[in-house]
Amino acid sequence: MLVRNNLRLMAVAAFALAAACSPEPEAPSPADMLLARQAGFSFDVRLKMEILDRLERDEDPVAVYLAYRDHVPSYAKEIGERLGFEFSRVSTRPRNPSNAADDWEAEQMELFGFWRETGLDPAIMEASAIVEEGDRRVFRWMRPLVMDEPCMTCHGDTVDQRILKLLAQEYPLDEATGYYETEIGGAYSVTKALTDE
Repeated sequence: MLVRNNLRLMAVAAFALAAACSPEPEAPSPADMLLARQAGFSFDVRLKMEILDRLERDEDPVAVYLAYRDHVPSYAKEIGERLGFEFSRVSTRPRNPSNAADDWEAEQMELFGFWRETGLDPAIMEASAIVEEGDRRVFRWMRPLVMDEPCMTCHGDTVDQRILKLLAQEYPLDEATGYYETEIGGAYSVTKALTDE
């Protein structure tokens, strides 16, 4: 019994020593964090002003979907170019396969889901890191996107049949319906290659 307890203590001590000797992960710069948050906020504002407000005015859902399809994908590109990094929306259940989460993004999405289950408000969630990708250091940032009432028009359980027909033609691999309100449906994602100074 004494030997077993000593072995446990030695194992715990060895683990603690290894953890203490591990280098601290590099923290993202406050400036990069601020720009990433600004990108998400800019996208939110533009989406509401140019698309979601149209649903609140009871415009035809198909017309709103077409406006969304034709204009919203360019918002992310414009924001990223203005701020100097890649900015996108990703999901583990994408409508467009090009918006599928990569491995790092999928891990963060899983973490967001876990936090949500523990009662944390998605509005205050974010994830960030400096990661090694091949021979480059990269700043990564994500913030979850929560499905709210306007999102249900194209992503819920009772999508207009006319929109479903368009989706079947334009996105035959669509996985982005069947969501419920307040579910985390995706995330904003920022990627910025860092240069050593």
